Amino acid sequence: MTEHDVLFGDVWLCSGQSNMQLTVNMIYNATEEIANAGNYPKIRVFTAALMASSVPIEELLGIDLDWSVASAHSIGGPDWTHMSAVCWLYGRMIHQALNARPIGLIGTSWGGTVIEYWMPPKALEDCDIPPNISNYAPSYSDSIQAPVLNHSNLFNSMIHPFTRMVSYGSAWYQGENNVGYNRDKHACSFSKLIFYWRQIWFNRTNGLTHIEFPFGFVQL
Repeated sequence: MTEHDVLFGDVWLCSGQSNMQLTVNMIYNATEEIANAGNYPKIRVFTAALMASSVPIEELLGIDLDWSVASAHSIGGPDWTHMSAVCWLYGRMIHQALNARPIGLIGTSWGGTVIEYWMPPKALEDCDIPPNISNYAPSYSDSIQAPVLNHSNLFNSMIHPFTRMVSYGSAWYQGENNVGYNRDKHACSFSKLIFYWRQIWFNRTNGLTHIEFPFGFVQL
């Protein structure tokens, strides 16, 4: 089998809740961004579907947008299911600042989620948070009832499958839904999430992902 149009660059993983999941077509300057997306063929984008698992899995349970060249279709697309606006704008600016360095952007986020869903079990343990049902349902859509998730469910299904892939760094936009849920634990939760994501990526890529890879976040 012959592969074509293969690029070597930096892959960034973008995760969090609805502030990250919000797609490009939903922002104020959407028309301009979507129209110009085809000017960046060295940016490739991917969006994981909203899926949960009680155990870490190796392959994604669903994909909303398979690896695609940046275009009006891949950057536009349906509400909530194509490319994250924050992820796209962040990646585009890095691409431009680094003289058109190839950039891969992975969107894997779920609106209305608390940080505990994205934490590996060891991170929960370190923060004395039980791995039980949270009784906190995330946002899903206007027509579908969101499930009540266990802690670590989204790490298992929407983060762990990517940890075999060498990544340059992560971008994170979450926190609002922890204002009223385990708020006193959030300082520990967030620092341990970062620590263990880095550890797991480093170990599963045999050191090819940096042990202290950049982890950019929005502070609410």
